[in-house]
Amino acid sequence: MWCLNDSYCLNRNRCVLGFCFYPNEYYFDKHYDIRSNTLTLPMIGAILHDLPSLRYIYIFIFICLALIGLINNLFSLMTFIRDRIRYTICGVYLIIYSICSLMLMIFILTNVITAIYYNKYLFRLWACHGYPYLSHVMVYTSILISTAIAIEGVLNKCFNFDTFGPRKRPLIISLCLFLIVSISNLDKIFARRLITNQSGDFFCIYEQYSYTCWSTILFFIYLILPSLIHLICIICILSTRIKGNCIQRIVFYQNYFVPSLFIILCVVLSGSHRYLFHFYLTTSSRYIFRLHIGFIFLLYAPQILTYMIYVIPNQFYVKEFYQIWFYRKLCCCFYNKKRHIQEFVVIHRLWQRRTSLETSKTILNLDDKCIDSEFYKRN
Repeated sequence: MWCLNDSYCLNRNRCVLGFCFYPNEYYFDKHYDIRSNTLTLPMIGAILHDLPSLRYIYIFIFICLALIGLINNLFSLMTFIRDRIRYTICGVYLIIYSICSLMLMIFILTNVITAIYYNKYLFRLWACHGYPYLSHVMVYTSILISTAIAIEGVLNKCFNFDTFGPRKRPLIISLCLFLIVSISNLDKIFARRLITNQSGDFFCIYEQYSYTCWSTILFFIYLILPSLIHLICIICILSTRIKGNCIQRIVFYQNYFVPSLFIILCVVLSGSHRYLFHFYLTTSSRYIFRLHIGFIFLLYAPQILTYMIYVIPNQFYVKEFYQIWFYRKLCCCFYNKKRHIQEFVVIHRLWQRRTSLETSKTILNLDDKCIDSEFYKRN
C-alpha cells in the first residue's frame, strides 16, 4: 500500500519508496489473510502465481468465456425486451438480470488487461479493490434477481398471481437489492490493503480478521440462502403441478426447473471448493491454483449462460427470439443461399435428363434406323 512513513504500515513495518514492505514470515503467520484474499479476489492473484507460460492460455480462456457471455446475454436481452415479455413482471427481472450479466462480462474482460499490465501499481489496485467489488456486486445481484424470478414463477403457477402486474414493483425491488449488495460489499474496497514483501511480491490482504468473517456471512446470505429459496420453489412446482405422467409434466415445466437447478449446482460446487480445499496463495500447489480458478468461473456460469438457462427451456421465449430482427436476417440469408443451391441442383438434373433424351430415338416401325444412345446403353 502507499505510505508516507513507517506508521502507515501494519505492525510498524518499513516504508520504502512509498510502499509498505513486510518480511516473508508475516505471510506465513497470517494464513487467514491470504486465504480470505484469494477467495474474494477472483482469479488474478492465483493466475499470476501459476506458471508464466500459461498466462496467455488464461487470457485466451478469459476472452472466450467473456465473448460467450456477451453473445448469450445480448441474445437474451433482445428476446426479453420484446413487448410480450417486457410487460410482465418476470420480463423486467430478466432484463435487469441480463444487464447485470453483461456488465460482469465486461469486468471479466478487464482481467485480460490486468494480467498483461499487472506490474503497474494502478492495475494492482484495480485487482485488489475495483474488480473484486464490482464483480461481487454483479454476481450477488444477479443471483438475488434469479431468486426473485423463481418466486414470481411460483406465485404465478401455484397461487394464480397476475403475470402482468405493475412493473414498478420489480424495478424497486431490483434497485433495493442492488443498493444492499453494493453497501454490504464495501469491505472489498476499504477493508483491504495492497502490501509488498521483501521479494517485491504484492499481496492484497484484510486488515482485520473480522472482515474475513463478514465475507463468509455474505457468502451465506447471497449464495447459500438464494439456493435454498430456489430449492423450495422447485419443490412447490413439483408438489402442485407435477401429477400423473411425471416425465411429461417435468419436461413441460422445465423452464422453472433448469435455471434453479443450474444455479444450485454452481453454488454448491463453489461452496464445497471454498470449505473443502484449503487454498493458500503462498503455499498451494499449481493444481490447486487451477482448481480454484475453475471453481470461480463456475460461479460465473449462470451469468455467462443466460440464454441457455432462461430462453432455450421456455418455448414461448424461443418463439419470441425467432421474431427478433437479427434472427430473421440470419435465417433469411441462410434460406436464400439454400434456395439457390436447391434451384441449381434441380436445373442441373433437368439439363442432364434433357441431354440424355436428345440422343435417343424410339423405333416406331421396321423402317426406322436404330441410333445409338447413351440413355439405352445405361439401361
